[in-house]
Amino acid sequence: MHERGIQIRIWIVAVLLFLSFCGLGAKLAYLHLSNHSKVTGREYKRTLLGLRGRIFDCNGSQYPMAVSLPARQFYIDPKSVKKEHDVNTIAKTVASCLSLDEKAVLEKFTQTGSRYIKLGYSLDDHVFEVLSDAKHISGVGAEELVIRRYPQGRRMSHVLGFVNDMGVGGAGIEQQFNRYLTGTEGLIEGEKDAGRREIFTRRKTYIPAIAGSDVYLTLDHNIQYEVEQAVKEVVEKFDAMAGWAIVQRVKTGELLAIASYPDFEPENYSKEATFDVWRNNALAIVYEPGSIMKAVTVSALLNERLATPDTMIDVGEGTWFYAGKPLRDHVTGRISVSTALKKSSNIACAKMGLMLGNKKLEAYLHAYNFGNKLGIELPGEERGILARSKDWDKLKPTRIPIGQGVAVTGLQMINAYSTLANDGVMMRPYLVDRIVSSTGDTVFKAKPEILGRPVRPEVARKVREMLIGVTEEGGTGKRASVAGYSIGGKTGTAQKAVPGGYSSTDYYASFVGFVPAREPVFSVLVTVERPRPQHTGGFVSAPAFAKIAAATARYLEIPPDLPPEEDEADAGQL
Repeated sequence: MHERGIQIRIWIVAVLLFLSFCGLGAKLAYLHLSNHSKVTGREYKRTLLGLRGRIFDCNGSQYPMAVSLPARQFYIDPKSVKKEHDVNTIAKTVASCLSLDEKAVLEKFTQTGSRYIKLGYSLDDHVFEVLSDAKHISGVGAEELVIRRYPQGRRMSHVLGFVNDMGVGGAGIEQQFNRYLTGTEGLIEGEKDAGRREIFTRRKTYIPAIAGSDVYLTLDHNIQYEVEQAVKEVVEKFDAMAGWAIVQRVKTGELLAIASYPDFEPENYSKEATFDVWRNNALAIVYEPGSIMKAVTVSALLNERLATPDTMIDVGEGTWFYAGKPLRDHVTGRISVSTALKKSSNIACAKMGLMLGNKKLEAYLHAYNFGNKLGIELPGEERGILARSKDWDKLKPTRIPIGQGVAVTGLQMINAYSTLANDGVMMRPYLVDRIVSSTGDTVFKAKPEILGRPVRPEVARKVREMLIGVTEEGGTGKRASVAGYSIGGKTGTAQKAVPGGYSSTDYYASFVGFVPAREPVFSVLVTVERPRPQHTGGFVSAPAFAKIAAATARYLEIPPDLPPEEDEADAGQL
């Protein structure tokens, strides 16, 4: 009986082993022979983020103005906190890693109505390792993202713009060249292990991410700094509403600096700024320029051979009536065209407009591209306001020549003066030098472009000589003089247009000119909106022009063009 029991047990063990081997065989056959294409439990899929392209000034990698960095956005899922984990400990660790308030983090863990509560982001891989420790941390997740950084802070804010929360450029270069700057996502597909980590030997797909192209500007970081400081100082000194300035190379049209104040911080654009602050005033504000338009009027008159710099014009006793309206002047008697520009005579320039006639005056304004966009590589450029001459009333041809009844942008105005400085050749203003792909290929390279020739070279040179007188003794812009350099330029003081007429308290104060005047290299425009209590271009904007011009000339290492005795005389005027 004992032997029979042993045999039974042996048979039972044998049957169990047989059944086990059958089951194992069936399982192996299923795994090897069945179709598992629909089984997704072990699939691994990861999107690789393509970094956004960088933005540099004209010095290249030495001064990155905008860069992108890989980071991780951390979030809380209160419902996924494990029972064995202490919420207070998790909150303390999270707050420490992400520099957050511990009580605020702990409160988020009580918000069980949402499974995705954003915490903050981190660039530190160590933080990710700590918060991904499944033994001690649960309820905390992370997703990859790209952080946009602006190493120079507010520098060039109106040119650079910003990137919104969706990773899309929202203003400036970031918006205009978004398609070049945006990177291309990559992809990894394969299988994962029980710990949700990729099994590298079973990777099926690998498509690397491609970084966006880099944009190189013509703007110079160093000149931009001086310009921004000068604009900020003049706005604050005169309690002004706003101010803007531009520096442009005369021969090529490229911009070396363009600044507007108030400015903003691109990284925190939504916290401290409004649409008005994001706007680049140098090309988006349309305003009546005032007397800085007079150089354009004089150039047109000379180009038509209707006068010479020595032609005399009678401005009377300081008040002139035309079309039933008075025009007042601080100059009296008979003066030359040259003196009219130096002294900024309203009556003389108004009479020049009548000498030209409506159609010719309009034609020259269009030739200087007033009323037209110049095509700068930034969003928000305005075309200005220039009505057709056939729609002008009788007063218009006497007011437009002195900068009233026509509205311009600062960019248009400096480009007109750069045209006079460039012997009558108008260049298209630009600020993007080249775009380079992540592989090092140049996908775009800017070239200087001629827009037109509104006046003959000899006319431009004559007007340049006349504009030198504006900054000399007896001229309206003597505060714009710079020791060692001849300066040609013009002051402008324009009443702000308001419904029904013009403000009696608010003005635009401007100065625009070029350096050195006899062989110009660069031009500068400074405009201040609603300065108080002083409001004239000669008093408000000319000193800011001088500061910018002096710093730029030194930086570009332009040799002084005035002899020592004139140098000393000019130095005494400052």
